Amino acid sequence: MSLSHEREDGLIQKLKENFPSDIKETNVIRRARLEVTVAPERIKDVAIFLRDKLGFDHPNGVSAVDYNRENRFEIVYHISSIRIKEMRDLVLDLKESVPRNAPKVGSLVSVWSGVENYERESFEMFGIIFDGHPRLEKLFLTDNWDGPPPLRKDIRFPTD
Repeated sequence: MSLSHEREDGLIQKLKENFPSDIKETNVIRRARLEVTVAPERIKDVAIFLRDKLGFDHPNGVSAVDYNRENRFEIVYHISSIRIKEMRDLVLDLKESVPRNAPKVGSLVSVWSGVENYERESFEMFGIIFDGHPRLEKLFLTDNWDGPPPLRKDIRFPTD
């Protein structure tokens, strides 16, 4: 018996219609949870569309994932809608991938100001550069930290 994900499928369809060559992958994980993978050079346009046309006005967080064996980082924006009551339960994961050896993406602070510190955390912990970020600087590590980004999977710290 297949479950109906009308709302989720409808959102994906609107994205695919408006960005036919920029949506790389989509997945409905379960009711109210969906993933959309976008070409990095178009993520800002897709984000603006999600905010202005589909009502995604609230960033819940930003994650970075180190796929060391695949030589890439994935950046995931977890976004929701507060303004549209019927969509408040829904979380869309907007994803992009960048090569580990050139981890640079465009910042989405101008789309959702609430991602500012989340992007700073991914910069600090993984070394991902968010181009256009207003204040790309340390958030958690001590000022005298001069080591590598600590959450990269290829980093090894000495143990006593």
